[in-house]
This record gives sequence, C-alpha cells and structure tokens, in this order.
Amino acid sequence: MECKLELSVFRFDAKTDFLPYYTKHFITIDKNQSVRDLLAFIQAQEGGFDYPKDEFSALKINGKALFSDASLDGIVERFGKSLILEPLSTKRVVKDLIINTDDFYQKFDLLDAFVDAKDKPLFQSYIIYHYASAVLDFVEDFQGDALFAFAYDMIQKHPKQKHAILEVVANEHTGVFLHVKLCNKIYPCGAEVEQKIIELQNEIMQHHPLTSPLVKKLSHAITLL
Repeated sequence: MECKLELSVFRFDAKTDFLPYYTKHFITIDKNQSVRDLLAFIQAQEGGFDYPKDEFSALKINGKALFSDASLDGIVERFGKSLILEPLSTKRVVKDLIINTDDFYQKFDLLDAFVDAKDKPLFQSYIIYHYASAVLDFVEDFQGDALFAFAYDMIQKHPKQKHAILEVVANEHTGVFLHVKLCNKIYPCGAEVEQKIIELQNEIMQHHPLTSPLVKKLSHAITLL
C-alpha cells in the first residue's frame, strides 16, 4: 500500500558547509519497502544527498536510532507520516547521514585481546546503542552500551575471559555503571539488550560490590534528561 510521506532530511557536508540544514521532501512510496529504499528514493531525487549503505547502516528518525532495513510500515505506524531523518550523531557527520564511526570501533579495541576477529560483526550489530546514549554528551571516553551488550555476549562465548572482560567494563569513570535506559531512544525498544546490560552489571557487583556513589548519582541525573 502506498502512502505519502513528508520528510525533513538532515544535510551537511563537512568539506563545504558551515552549518547543517534540512531539505523538505514529499514522497509517495510503498509502505512494504524499507527505510533503505526510502533513502535511495531521496538520493534519486537529489543526487548530492548521501547516506550509509553498509550492512549495519543506521540513522535516526524522529530522534530514535534504528537500522535502515526497518520496514516503513512499522515506521509510519509508530511515528506517523511526518518524519525527520538525521544521522546517528550530528556531531560526527561527514556527509548528510554518513558519520565518522572511528570512536565506535575504538571501543571494540578494548576487548579485542579477549575475543576473536570473527566476533566483530556482532559488535557492529549494536551500533545504534552506542550513538543513542545521552551519556556520550557528558562523559568523555564513555565505553558505550554497544560494548556492554557485546561484552555480555563474549562472556557467554569465551567464559575463560570473563574476569578480564568484567575488569574492562567495570571502569568507574567510563564503564557499565554509567549506562542509562535506552528504550525511549531506540526503535524498536531494545529490551533484550537492556537485559544483557543489567545482567552484566549484576555480574560485576558480585565481584566489586562497592561501586562509586558518584557513578550512581551521575547515572541517575542523565536518566532524567
């Protein structure tokens, strides 16, 4: 079934633009198609527009982080027909919806010594959780919720590395106790990932029962944002 969408699309070229701006698009498209199809449609209309096209390409729609293989039918049902399309991080834009993800992949390096290279795609599959967190705006070098969910998975896969992995993510200044709930930042709500992070915190508490009151206080303050 076709529907008409009103789109506001984030535009910025780090090489030429001083400030970002938004372009308006009115597009009629089959709701059975994906967000990726919608982005290709926009690019066909406006050749200068660009967006990520890799396996784990993602963006934000109406402030929610999601993968571009999401169905438009679900998007329209959740957000309506007026949509704002933005990159995962407006601070890291290279071109339109494409961002520099070096900071994300640097987090993988924290656990690289304890996992296999073939585990990296699983880490990549959590990218929206990294950029959805408000903690990134407040804590320099925050390890990120993608790393925490990945750490949980790696403990199940590489149990002999459990202690070493927990030592990394238990960092008082950048680690898992700075996590705040992301359900209202992600589409669809990542309840499974949230549960993994809670279980990871519980594992650490068994080994390090005295967490910093400052960490708990900061986490609470960010949750209220």
